[in-house]
Amino acid sequence: MFDFGSTNPPLYYLLGHALFLVIGSNNVFPITVSIIQILINAVSMWFFFQYIEQRFTSRRVYLALVLVLTFLPVRIIHSTTIGTDSMTVPLFVLLLFLFDKILADKTPNLTSAALSGVALGAAIGTKYSFMALLPVWPLLFVCLAMRRHWKFPQFCLVCLLSLGLPSTISGYSFWASSRVHGYNTEKHWARNGQPADMDYADLFSIKRSDFQLFRAPENFKRDIFDARGHGYLALSHFETFTDAMNLFQQLSVPQRFGALLIPDQKTRQPWKTPVMQASMTLGVLWTLMALVGTPWLGTSVIRRLFQDRLRHEDLALLFGTAYFLLMFLPIPFVHGGALFGYWTPRLILPALLGFFLSGFLLVDRKIGPYSEIARTVMLVLAVAQSVVVATMLA
Repeated sequence: MFDFGSTNPPLYYLLGHALFLVIGSNNVFPITVSIIQILINAVSMWFFFQYIEQRFTSRRVYLALVLVLTFLPVRIIHSTTIGTDSMTVPLFVLLLFLFDKILADKTPNLTSAALSGVALGAAIGTKYSFMALLPVWPLLFVCLAMRRHWKFPQFCLVCLLSLGLPSTISGYSFWASSRVHGYNTEKHWARNGQPADMDYADLFSIKRSDFQLFRAPENFKRDIFDARGHGYLALSHFETFTDAMNLFQQLSVPQRFGALLIPDQKTRQPWKTPVMQASMTLGVLWTLMALVGTPWLGTSVIRRLFQDRLRHEDLALLFGTAYFLLMFLPIPFVHGGALFGYWTPRLILPALLGFFLSGFLLVDRKIGPYSEIARTVMLVLAVAQSVVVATMLA
């Protein structure tokens, strides 16, 4: 169980195994785990909404964001499905709050630094993707030290307390992985002339075939995972706003807890496909807002970073972007990246919070003050999106 050389680190599985020993091998176990994950994610999203509320001037735009993120299909699906992805949003929100405490103190707060280090260590011990924050935090500390005139010993101590544990866990995991030879440790990288399923053109382009995804195909019944078949953006949008794997659809066999809990056994009712198409079509607006809002807010983040004026939305986007790039940039170097779902948005759930937040803030600050109609229309569309998603996942 305690294996740092496997695909995912062991913390989630150790906690799940302890619960398994209490409940036993029956249907109650996955149901209980799912309920716990739902509650943890609901609480974390409530805190996230509290965290960003003050950054909005329009109540309607803010409520629209709350509805879209609350009913975002990929977030709902993977806060319920058993797996380490279900814990990334809660851990991301926890790290935002803890690092915000460091920003709030003009002098180094060693207690806050130590708590943030423990939290980041726990995050990396649950999902390796949180390693993306390891180079970001030192940059933030350097900027803080320069603007707030920290003494060098104080700077070193803050870095040690915040980065010592997570760096040790990360280093040990690399060492453990180097001793194990298999697909989960090294063979997923494209080597010796192996072609990658997606190159950088696929990551940054839109293809004619991408529009076929608006038919809401089922993952296991259509060849949507063909190499070079679709672009990253279209595939991610497709899985963000639909239940492509039919995880929330009907089970075609008697439910039992065992080795055969796989999505292939789920069937989608015919009337659900148009509902998913509607969700994906409405979602185009939110995706476009995120695509425009992220670079807009990103330029402000860079400026305020060096001015020691970081705000809540800046921190969310900064952490989220680092998390995203760690999963996004290596895709052209992965063998079977399309087939094995390296593009799936479940891998970048924390980043999606920052991206959608950026899009809604753009509307709130650039359009909202001048158009009451735009604010109202946005809220109405968010309500419609929520109703469609609730119907789709019912």
